[in-house]
Amino acid sequence: MRKNSLLWFEIGEKASTFRSRNGFGPTDPIQLNSFLLKSNIITLFKPLSDKFGGMAIKADGNFNFILVNQNHSIGKQHFTIGHEIYHLFCQENFTSQKCNTGLFDKQEDPEEKRADFFAACLLMPENGIVQLIPDLEKKSKNQISTETLFRIQQYYGLSVNAVIYRLCELEYVDKSYFDKFSSGKIGTALRLGYDDHLYKPGNADKVIGDYATRVDKLFKDEIISESHYMELLNAIHLDPFAPVENDTE
Repeated sequence: MRKNSLLWFEIGEKASTFRSRNGFGPTDPIQLNSFLLKSNIITLFKPLSDKFGGMAIKADGNFNFILVNQNHSIGKQHFTIGHEIYHLFCQENFTSQKCNTGLFDKQEDPEEKRADFFAACLLMPENGIVQLIPDLEKKSKNQISTETLFRIQQYYGLSVNAVIYRLCELEYVDKSYFDKFSSGKIGTALRLGYDDHLYKPGNADKVIGDYATRVDKLFKDEIISESHYMELLNAIHLDPFAPVENDTE
């Protein structure tokens, strides 16, 4: 991972263009839930095997689909979404496949490597990271403090490992930081005054987007059978025949 490599230059340009085109500033974290809704990307969080981070599907019409592993930490889930955004919007001739995200240079598939690098550039823009690093810690390599590392991680809402990969690419640290922070992340975060939600699984069976509305339309248009209709709704634990609770607000 070298900052001036052709791969990083190409991916960095794609990520920068994508941020600009979608109205994100050069330093801002991306509010992924809002982006997914705005971009009409139906996103489901389901329990998957450990090496199955997620997948993306390009559907007919003006919508796309992302599946995310709810068993992974929230921070890694965010990275997976960034990875799948690359497949949906940047990869040419994309076909759906299972993705094991966050492996970076260990990815065997070149497009999977590009997707990881894109997610890092998209979700952790260089200008934003530079602003979060004190001047003294920029003067020589491996001077990034624990406090700065976790500040960056919390600000962008990703995993500690993803931040270390990005800092390696920007040549602020080397891979010794992976060993240094291989354990004790939750305790460190709590000691620094942060909560622990980014380090734990979450979003169990969460749905972002109008999944149920689209399923309902498929059934009403007689494109799917009633049994298929029920199967698709049961996948998100929705019973169309259950009584509706009154909203007191």
